[in-house]
Amino acid sequence: MSQNSAKLVIHKDGSFFQDLQLEATIMTVGRAPDNVLCLSDDPTVSRHHAQIALGNSGYLLTDVGSSDGTYLNDTRLQPFIPHTLKQGDRVGIGTLFQFEFQDQTVPPPVQKITERIPVAAQGPEKTTVMPFDSFQPQTSVPESQSLNLRGRDNINIGRDPINEMVIDHPSASRVHAQIKLEQGRYTLYDLNSTNGTFVNGELVVGSHALEVGDKIRIGPMQMVFNVDETLIKTNDEGNMRLDALNLQKVVGKGLNLLNDISISIQPREFIAIAGVSGGGKSTLLDTLSGFRPATSGNVYVNGIDLYKNFNAYRTEIGYVPQKDIVHMELTVEDALQFAAKLRMPADTTKAERHKRVGEVMSELGLTHRRDVPIKSLSGGQLKRVSIGVELLTKPSLFFLDEATSGLDPGMETELMQLLRELADQGRTILLITHATENVMLCDQVVFMARGGNLAFYGPPQDALKYFGVQRFNEIYRKVENERSPEEWHAQYRQSPYFQKYVLGRQQTLQIENKGSGNQKRSRLAQSGATVKRASGWRQFLVLSERNLAILSRDRISLMLMLAVAPLLGLLDLSAWPRTLLDLTKGNPSLTISMLFTSILIALMVGSVSTMREIVKEMDIFKRERMIGLHIIPYVSSKVWVALLLSLYQGLIFVLFKNLAITLPHTPYFLGGMFVTLVLATLSGMMMGLLGSAISPNQSVAPMLVLLLLIPQILFGGGVLPIETFGPPGKVLNNLSLTKWPFEIMVTLTEFGKDVATDSCWAKPKEERDKLTNDQKKDCKCMGVNVFKGCNFAGVLSFKNDAIDQPEPKQPPEPKLPSNPSFQEQLDHQQAFKDYQDKVKAYQEVYKDWNLNYNKAISKAEGNIDGLSTKFSQAFNVDVKSHLFILSTFIGAMLLLTIAAQKVKDFI
Repeated sequence: MSQNSAKLVIHKDGSFFQDLQLEATIMTVGRAPDNVLCLSDDPTVSRHHAQIALGNSGYLLTDVGSSDGTYLNDTRLQPFIPHTLKQGDRVGIGTLFQFEFQDQTVPPPVQKITERIPVAAQGPEKTTVMPFDSFQPQTSVPESQSLNLRGRDNINIGRDPINEMVIDHPSASRVHAQIKLEQGRYTLYDLNSTNGTFVNGELVVGSHALEVGDKIRIGPMQMVFNVDETLIKTNDEGNMRLDALNLQKVVGKGLNLLNDISISIQPREFIAIAGVSGGGKSTLLDTLSGFRPATSGNVYVNGIDLYKNFNAYRTEIGYVPQKDIVHMELTVEDALQFAAKLRMPADTTKAERHKRVGEVMSELGLTHRRDVPIKSLSGGQLKRVSIGVELLTKPSLFFLDEATSGLDPGMETELMQLLRELADQGRTILLITHATENVMLCDQVVFMARGGNLAFYGPPQDALKYFGVQRFNEIYRKVENERSPEEWHAQYRQSPYFQKYVLGRQQTLQIENKGSGNQKRSRLAQSGATVKRASGWRQFLVLSERNLAILSRDRISLMLMLAVAPLLGLLDLSAWPRTLLDLTKGNPSLTISMLFTSILIALMVGSVSTMREIVKEMDIFKRERMIGLHIIPYVSSKVWVALLLSLYQGLIFVLFKNLAITLPHTPYFLGGMFVTLVLATLSGMMMGLLGSAISPNQSVAPMLVLLLLIPQILFGGGVLPIETFGPPGKVLNNLSLTKWPFEIMVTLTEFGKDVATDSCWAKPKEERDKLTNDQKKDCKCMGVNVFKGCNFAGVLSFKNDAIDQPEPKQPPEPKLPSNPSFQEQLDHQQAFKDYQDKVKAYQEVYKDWNLNYNKAISKAEGNIDGLSTKFSQAFNVDVKSHLFILSTFIGAMLLLTIAAQKVKDFI
């Protein structure tokens, strides 16, 4: 039989006008030019009024939310419910033409629309079906398709064509779910899908035993399990109406930001939300999107409570905040590729992802700019990229917060025209805007008076009549000055516009009561408690790849980041003497300064490198959090890059320190120094990330990090001795990040280790001062031994010749022989006189020797005492325990950063 025998017989003024063959799978009817049957000059026809679609049992007529209704045999149809057309059925659409359906053949196989057949009415009232070869069929309200489960043990559902039920949508996994016949009843299994499977609004965890009437939702597809063991599938893609009933938003101490707001938005409508400052435009947009629910009232998507079933509709909602949600360093294609990796299912192939990204760029007119860095784009193109990020997953509900702000009039017009086209292609779009020149491109306009009062909702051209003005921007002054917000609200509630565009539309709203019902009205979009989200490991890999790509694209920042360590290393060559640790030429005080500044510089370099890393992409993080981003992979992707930079900087610091100063070259020392400097740098980077996470904006971040750095300088133990601190200061010393690596570095150099292990130096000062030189012979770093076996920088500089000279010997006293002769007596007298002269000379020599000897020892001991009193706690610490404590602080800052990011879910 001929496939062209199904047709619409068109009558005009009761007389035959023309036959229209139904050659297409779907024929859309409406006033907009993208319809197959374009009734452009009939004002009673909506932009997208109805559709006639080919089903298994014949052609189906569906009203798609028209204002004046679609009639079948003089009976008005309920919107979005398909009705089978029979031979001779009369179809009423508008007032200019009448239609009669004729079909006496078996339904043909599905085929694509080939062309539009020109049909023209003569005279001033003409309606045409316009030729448009590039048209692709858009599904307004698809037919309900059924799948009989009887005789089937397994039914696979997913994106892959091999499935028994195919869901061709980016939010569906390749094999998303499975229905199994087990012990006489059917059980639904979620097959570890990325975006989850929902039954009656509840996320399926593992499996769910199906009951009659259960509603399964996967992406835009809804499947109803019937008593006859069939699944009725309905595709909501591009066919979502939004209804708000009596919304109120009470915050703080009873402040109401929305005053009993009710509106009804049909599928594919483009809605502008305008109004005076303080009118609650952003609050209304957030309550309609479900991201910040109203405290009372309800929002319905195709009759289903959005708040109770938010997670089931999460993938169907696109949201573009006022600030752009893309990284300026990336190219257009790279930004969309990374967004696709995060948003599309894990099993999406590279080819599928590239294809979808290409489609979005083509749709937005960005193909020729695909390799251009986003920072080089115009304002309008930049906003298109932000929109493109949301279009990747084909959402049917699209919310934009002041997307046109900051654009010049030409770009503003282009963007509004683009949004008009996107709405015509099958998206319900809501836009907050202050632009008035292009508001006529919208189907409806919401105008808010101060205090969250609805002053008007209806077609923008009717708003001019309603307010009695010539231009749209005159409405603002009139609403502010002529009546109170409450009076405007009450007047609109009594107007025919409220009756037609709110009450009239909502009379056809069929509300379904099923839903989880247990979801608190908090910030639903980021609560994340019951959201099925992508693998954390996969997100970590994607985010890490993106961070590295951003870093490589921002060449100036990368070069500075890589150059800062060598540049600071060059300062070491001129700042410190090479013999800093030498026993003779060394300087222990300068050594302490060198070690502490080395740690402080590593900490500062790390903190400055990351202090804007999180806060600069706060808006991107919040949006990606809404679509299922885990916090731990996000923060970990930052930490991983920070660790790479810390390893590089630690290596450079060690290299230049060894070039500048003569240091031990043992593996223990070099390895310990490298690990310590790496951890010191990483601790600084973690402090920078923490400061970035808690900063409200980029301007605050540097000051906040500076406030965190100052205690590291004052209480680290390298500038002010610990002995000078009171109890609070000692607590801060133990909490400072500089204390632990500084003390490790002092211990590794071993320049004070002998002092720390000397039992004599462990005695109180009063006891040390009483020790004699003989007692000091058992001390390693006291008495003469300080110059013989004590490893302390510069200690030999106090050594003089007396240390190496033997103690002068006293001359022996001459003895008088027994029974001396006279001559012997004379000789003894002379000998004794000579002895006295020698003793006198000896006393002079001994005095000089003893003075120099004790002076050298005293100066050496005094130098050691001065350093030991201030820094003895660092001379011989447990390196492993200090590294553990420093690592614990790094881990604590990581947890605090994660917590700070989590808090943003509720701000």
